[in-house]
Amino acid sequence: MINIRSSAIVNNLPEHSFHILGCGAIGSSTAIQLRRMGAVDFFLYDLDKVAIENIGVSQYNMSDIRKYKTEALKKHLLSLGGNPYIEVHTGLFNELAYQDRKDIVILGFDSMASRLDAVQKICKYKEQQPFAIIDGRMGAEHYQQYVLKYPTIPQYNLTWYPDEEGSPEPCNAKATSYCSNMSGSFIANAVRKIITKQPYDKFLSFHFPSMTMEKVTL
Repeated sequence: MINIRSSAIVNNLPEHSFHILGCGAIGSSTAIQLRRMGAVDFFLYDLDKVAIENIGVSQYNMSDIRKYKTEALKKHLLSLGGNPYIEVHTGLFNELAYQDRKDIVILGFDSMASRLDAVQKICKYKEQQPFAIIDGRMGAEHYQQYVLKYPTIPQYNLTWYPDEEGSPEPCNAKATSYCSNMSGSFIANAVRKIITKQPYDKFLSFHFPSMTMEKVTL
């Protein structure tokens, strides 16, 4: 049992389906950590293939280059053992493969426009409302996270801003391995809190250079 050392902290991850929207730095780190904690039901969404620039900031290695991220991440999740259910959706995101299993959506797309489009599609039908959306937004040394339980489009709109107002860094200063790995840690911790009915941070902002955090806890 790979989660034997954390099972006393959280043991109900198998009750939930996890939808990873964007299998890059945030999505791959989160999926791997959730699997190590005992999650067994994954739905992976991405249209891109692994490229050399992904190796330094995601959970991929050189053997994954030119493979679709969904397939490569599935391989890494399966390598951790057990018998998880992993479904891949390679291509543009059109709809959530809703499971009615307290579905939790992890937003890891690169663009804010893609995030908003996905949320609008996910929350279009109230009868298919997910249990939670966790939106992780990563810069090179700054991470932001929003947690919405039983999300609605108006709720998400309050947290959203256009891509032009995001990070202005050049391409070679947009991501670091430590920020991407911490993003997975922050999201996995948020999952633990909301599924075990603990107080959780509906918003947090972590700044690596100063090692300071701002958060709003419910």
